[in-house]
Amino acid sequence: MGFEQSPHEAAIYRRGNGGNAWPVGVYVDDLVITGVKDAEVAAFKEEMKATFRMSDTGPLSFYPGIEVHRDDSGITLRQTAYAKRVVELAGFTDRNPSSHSNGGAGEAEPRRTTEEVDATQDRRLVGSLRYLVHTRPDLAFSVGYVSRFMRRPTTEHQQA
Repeated sequence: MGFEQSPHEAAIYRRGNGGNAWPVGVYVDDLVITGVKDAEVAAFKEEMKATFRMSDTGPLSFYPGIEVHRDDSGITLRQTAYAKRVVELAGFTDRNPSSHSNGGAGEAEPRRTTEEVDATQDRRLVGSLRYLVHTRPDLAFSVGYVSRFMRRPTTEHQQA
């Protein structure tokens, strides 16, 4: 079918070169098909249907944890439901939202004056926050900061 796997991302394949190149993303048994020309995308879908049993669910509206919204001004990616699940995972549903995106980063230093917490749970939470950065790059510094304490997290680090 003329696709080459990306040397940078195993789940991305490219067809064509230069300005005519268009990527296809693969996630388990789903494809995210993109292209500049609708006719090329339609032809590729027909090619896939002739080779594989597949269904076309239409324009992308959801990718794991990411909502895709289209309107006349463009495409917007959101992680509203995912962010709410991360807040629940952290046990912070009773907290007031922070007015700044650093979430207090810079306050938690690697001290041993507080109790250590479950490192596996902490890593899960930090990993979830790192995925949230895909649509909230303003959180990157804070998430990077708390990532530094994943080896031996304490209650103080979780509060940050």
